Amino acid sequence: MQQGKLWGYSVLPIFVINLGMMLAIGAYFALATTQPALVAGFDQGQLSFALSMFICIVEWAFAVSLIRRLNLMGIRTLIAASASLWKFQWLPALIVFVVLNAIFAAYIVFTIWTQGSWYRIEGLDAWQKIVMLVVVPLTAGFCEELIWRGYIFTQLEARGYGLEKAIVLSAVSFALIHGIMLPDKLLTTFLFGVVAGLYYARERNLIPLMQTHIVMDVWSFGLSVSS
Repeated sequence: MQQGKLWGYSVLPIFVINLGMMLAIGAYFALATTQPALVAGFDQGQLSFALSMFICIVEWAFAVSLIRRLNLMGIRTLIAASASLWKFQWLPALIVFVVLNAIFAAYIVFTIWTQGSWYRIEGLDAWQKIVMLVVVPLTAGFCEELIWRGYIFTQLEARGYGLEKAIVLSAVSFALIHGIMLPDKLLTTFLFGVVAGLYYARERNLIPLMQTHIVMDVWSFGLSVSS
C-alpha cells in the first residue's frame, strides 16, 4: 500500500478524544461542585451519553477524512483484499469472534469482582438507549476497525515495520483512544487490538472484525444501559 499520512490517524485521535473527555469531565464536576444549579437535570448518565456522542463524532470525522483521502476503491481494498467482501474463512472468523468476546467478558467479570458492579449508565431516555445500542456500536465497529486495523496497520507495513511491531503499535494506538486513565481498560483494549491485528494480518478482511466489534459493543452497552 502506498504511504500516506500516519500520525493524523494514529496519534491525533488520541489527543482529541482524551483531551476532549478530560475537559468535559473536569468542567462538569467543577460546575457540579461550585455551581450545581448550572448542571441540574444533567446527571452523570447524561454526561456519559454526551461523551459517547463526542467520541462518535470524532471517529466519524476521521473515518470520513480517510475515505475522502483514499477514495472508495482504496477503502474497499482495506476492508477486503480479495474480490469479494464476504469471501473469508469461516473458522478463523468464528475463532476471532469467540476470543474477542471472551476477552471483553473477562474484563467485565474482573470489573464486577473488583468493583462490585459493571459500569452503569442510568437516567437515559428510551431513544438514548437505542442510540447507545445502535449508533455507538456501528460507529466503533466500522470506524475503529477501518482506521486502526485497516489503515494504521497497513501504513506501518508500508513503512517497513515488521509484522509483530505493526500489530503492537496499532494495538497501542487503539488502546489509547479508549482512555488513558483506566489501566485495566487499556490492557483489555490492547489485547483486543493484538488479537484483531493478528487476524487482519493473516486474513486481510475487516468484515468479521467489524461484525465482532459491533456484537461485543451491543451486549456490553446493553449491560450498561439496562434498567
